[in-house]
Amino acid sequence: MKNEARIRALAHRYEECLTSEHEEQELRALLAEEEHLADDLKGLALMFSGLEALQEEQMPVRLDRPLLSSRRGWWQWAVAAAAVVGLILTVDYLQTPYCYINGQAIYDSEEALAYTDCLAQLEHLDYTMDLFDALLIPNN
Repeated sequence: MKNEARIRALAHRYEECLTSEHEEQELRALLAEEEHLADDLKGLALMFSGLEALQEEQMPVRLDRPLLSSRRGWWQWAVAAAAVVGLILTVDYLQTPYCYINGQAIYDSEEALAYTDCLAQLEHLDYTMDLFDALLIPNN
């Protein structure tokens, strides 16, 4: 390797992000023309060759007519129909009553739990249970 010292110096500067654009081009040229590289420089040469191959790639030429143009209308209708079905199901779910209290539909669970008029009837049940216990258990 006749340019090994120069290649190593440029490679070290490149790895430290200190090279100019001209030095990078020189390093690429030296790595490309050198036939027998040391093992530690082969990875750098491979990276530069891969970068050159990437520079040669181009976007494919755009066709005049998109491939899915005939199906585009179908997808738009399908998405719109799915949105309408979702909206109908959501509205129907929201309109289902949580419970009925005194014949009135209650849609909110918090409101149903806070409704205390239905608990007033339990006081009469408690009084009835006390009377029943008094009849069954004789006082000594």
